[in-house]
Amino acid sequence: MNSELIYSRIADALLCDYSSVYYVNAITNEYVSYQMDPEFRSLTTSYEGENFFEQLKIDAARVVHEDDQPIFTEHLQKENLLEEMKNKTMKNIVYRLMIDGNPVYHSLRLIHGKSTNDQYFILGVTNVDKEVRIKLEAERLSKERKIYNQIAQSLASYYDTIYYVDAENDSYIEFSSSTEYDELDIAKNGLKFFDESKRNTLRVIHPDDKDLVLGVLRKEYIISKLENKKSFSIKYRLFLGGTYKYSRLSVMWSSDRTHFIIGVENIDEQMKKDIASRELEKKSKTFSQILNSLAYRYDSIYYVDIGSGAYSLYSATGESCSLKIIKNGDDFFTDAPILIKKVVFEQDLETVAKTLEKVELLERLNNTDSFSLIYRQLINGSYSYVSLRVAWAEDKCHIIIGIANIDDQMKRENKYKSELISATEKAMNDELTGVKNKNAYQETERTLQDGIDSGNSQPFAVLICDLNDLKVINDTKGHKAGDEYIRSACRLICCIFSHSPVFRIGGDEFAVILRENDYAHKDVLFSELRRKVIENLNKESAPVLASGLAAYEPDLHKKVSDVFELADSRMYANKKELKQLSHR
Repeated sequence: MNSELIYSRIADALLCDYSSVYYVNAITNEYVSYQMDPEFRSLTTSYEGENFFEQLKIDAARVVHEDDQPIFTEHLQKENLLEEMKNKTMKNIVYRLMIDGNPVYHSLRLIHGKSTNDQYFILGVTNVDKEVRIKLEAERLSKERKIYNQIAQSLASYYDTIYYVDAENDSYIEFSSSTEYDELDIAKNGLKFFDESKRNTLRVIHPDDKDLVLGVLRKEYIISKLENKKSFSIKYRLFLGGTYKYSRLSVMWSSDRTHFIIGVENIDEQMKKDIASRELEKKSKTFSQILNSLAYRYDSIYYVDIGSGAYSLYSATGESCSLKIIKNGDDFFTDAPILIKKVVFEQDLETVAKTLEKVELLERLNNTDSFSLIYRQLINGSYSYVSLRVAWAEDKCHIIIGIANIDDQMKRENKYKSELISATEKAMNDELTGVKNKNAYQETERTLQDGIDSGNSQPFAVLICDLNDLKVINDTKGHKAGDEYIRSACRLICCIFSHSPVFRIGGDEFAVILRENDYAHKDVLFSELRRKVIENLNKESAPVLASGLAAYEPDLHKKVSDVFELADSRMYANKKELKQLSHR
């Protein structure tokens, strides 16, 4: 058999996976390039040259993505290559070629060969754009899922256990932030939440609380209870750790109203402190009056005679929260302004001083039995949020003023609000264009519909826009060009309808809700949009989009969707007109 022929055929078979191959003499720098012949599935000589490495610099500057050019102008130069390949024979590099203005990922496999009298490099080039982009997209989705999970875990950490219950078929999944409830031997998931909850209630709930829990954990009851409110909760006792402990069960809809979210939290410590506070009320009339108005958690309590102004300052000490007098004074309303100037944050000082004026304080208490004020106060050298609560004592001759440090609570609430706002904005915004998305449009449509149903609707119009030839651009120029086409269309719409919310409701479809100023000038604005589109069409410049506008007419339209459908039909009519114009 002809060994040389066999080697040649094997080489062709192995190398046909590459779109081009280079053979470089590592001593003289001479090279030969080969291109794939698709008809014969073999490599054919396409070019020969004298200095591969100099030509590599020239070609890299011309066709390689700017960020990847150092790979060819530095790393793949002869001296660096020889040094790097001393202890290995193969190297793989992924880089981007610029093809029709778009980066396309390619893989370069470099092989370093040596013989007695020769030394050479073989470089094979393969298009790996699809594989790389699939990998990058997978990494992006993984990162996005991780962020969503972190948000969900942060928001859910308020509860010890959460049940996610399908409102249609009763199947459920349990999520726990601790192992405290594991001893109850309740399944982590199942098919019949309400049936299983009934059995578990009879087994682990305090006898005096069973009827309450059984009455609440019924699907019909939950649906009716959540009809007019966002959530509800109950307190009960659960046999845990060899004793009954207080728990709170809270129920709410999921955002899409397809699942119940049922959270369970251990409030035993809080409830026991409440009970201890009630026991403390029995010790004396003064303590009873104070504790009937204030909870155990206040750091300082003022008991003020509303007639004379005489007062006592109490502070809770010890695990039992027993109150002790730490100061007596002759006139609270004289001493208070002096004290608050020393400890209250400057921006809050005026509000606190006004609140503690005798006339203002009594006027507010005449309208309500108690009121609260949150402000910042100097504590241990730094300003912390505190809550001041003012209430009548039982005898109506004294007032009770309690001050509690709520700095940690305020920080948690602010963090929760920030996370909730961030999550809500993400759910309502279109990532590609930055305008609102379909979820936000549906929410706006519901608000408009509520106005129509209640007879309080305001004038509005709906504009529907649909991009022409997006698929053609994606197919011929790539999705990056398609994305830019979508963004440019969005910019055009936002520029003209600058006072109206713009929504991306589909891949190539936008909606605009016109109200107030834009509604008053809707015909002028709509004409400007169509004029601009015709101008773009004639110049063969993007973007070109079909549009349809419909104004709400109370006598004709009962639903917002009626206006939407009318605008949509007018958009399709305009689309046909644009098609005809483009073929002239």
